[in-house]
Amino acid sequence: MKKTTSAIALALALSIGGSALAAIVHVTGQGISYDPGIALEDARSDAVAKCTSQGGTPVTEVYNHVTRANQWIASSVWSCEVADAP
Repeated sequence: MKKTTSAIALALALSIGGSALAAIVHVTGQGISYDPGIALEDARSDAVAKCTSQGGTPVTEVYNHVTRANQWIASSVWSCEVADAP
């Protein structure tokens, strides 16, 4: 009985500890083009590149916006899962 209780406690501690090893941060990317689709694509790839450069994994796009000035200006915000420093 004691081994079972110890095993359950260890498994619970590992699952709680494992979840504390990653953090969600938000990264922003920008893009400018004469075409709105290309501007948004550039903004998304910029945000994903910023996430991966931190050693993270892009999770999902949170928000994007495209506006018209002399050219199309786009921004994209992504959730990024990165490992916490020990």
